[in-house]
Amino acid sequence: MPGGIPSRSDDARILKELEELVKETFLLWDEKRVGFSWRHYYLNHTQRVRMLSLSIGKDEKADLRKLEYAALLHDITKRYDGKILTDKDGKRVVDEDGFWRNEVLLPNPNKSNIVIELYEKHNQAGEIHNISGAFIAGMILKEYGFPKDFCNGVSSIIIGHLKPGDSNTEKMREFNSNLEGRILYEADTIDSNLGMVAFFRNIGIHTYYMVERTGGIDLKAYVEGIPRWLNMKEDFLPRMQTDTGRKVGEARQRRNWEIWTQIEKEKDDFELNETYGILGVVKYLMGCYDDPDLSEQMAYLENEWIQKRKVMLNSENSRREAAEQSLKRAVSFHSLLDKEIQGEI
Repeated sequence: MPGGIPSRSDDARILKELEELVKETFLLWDEKRVGFSWRHYYLNHTQRVRMLSLSIGKDEKADLRKLEYAALLHDITKRYDGKILTDKDGKRVVDEDGFWRNEVLLPNPNKSNIVIELYEKHNQAGEIHNISGAFIAGMILKEYGFPKDFCNGVSSIIIGHLKPGDSNTEKMREFNSNLEGRILYEADTIDSNLGMVAFFRNIGIHTYYMVERTGGIDLKAYVEGIPRWLNMKEDFLPRMQTDTGRKVGEARQRRNWEIWTQIEKEKDDFELNETYGILGVVKYLMGCYDDPDLSEQMAYLENEWIQKRKVMLNSENSRREAAEQSLKRAVSFHSLLDKEIQGEI
């Protein structure tokens, strides 16, 4: 940035420009689906992690300025992560620190920007995205005129958003000493694995593979698998690094179990509730499996799906009261999901 070191008054403009850069970068690849992510997921996820990081960071007295820049840029090279590498026995290949290894997925050769240019110029291919992303972020912030200690601080936070294995004591000690890195790790982990946003993600992942495997969508089959998924997510709770992160993770996991309790009761009148209830919301989201965009789906639910069912209630007779209660659950589901999207803790 010509004219000196950026001040806090410059942050809104710079963050907006970087947000556009992040969005542009994620669209340089033509692939819709890579592993457990899809084209719209990268930006939606980044925006949510940014907000949740700041929410946790405020309670934990973190450096919010560095944390916000790090959260916005933390997955800037994530789209280079291609297929997860496996060995001859089908097990995931990991490095000495326990991180998954991925094939390098190259962007469309006809598309480029400063991120791609820096990545290629500095031979970042094959680096895990927290390392390459930290390097690229530091270079970009340097171009804006940020001082070295600020750039290094943001880079260290980005490195910390993936947790090394316990086998490397020195790296674990470094990870544990970086409060902002631990917060970013928590926000990233919570968004993907704990809470209603993670529930949305699971719907998108599970339905995609269901269609690949069977050629169709089966709401009842998906619903039966929800408890197994929730039990698997219990393992993520001990991984939280701060008091606030633990509280958020536990609250979101508990909320998902409460939603499951409601879904289990809705199964008793499946036909009604797949029209008006939480089951109906899940059914709609399953239909968007190809390239889900949570922002678009949330807007549709609020402005179209819910409104249409309010009108439909007028044609209900004996089922009117039950349908109204069912729709209230769907509206509550939408509201709770929206709060998580906004980073509320």
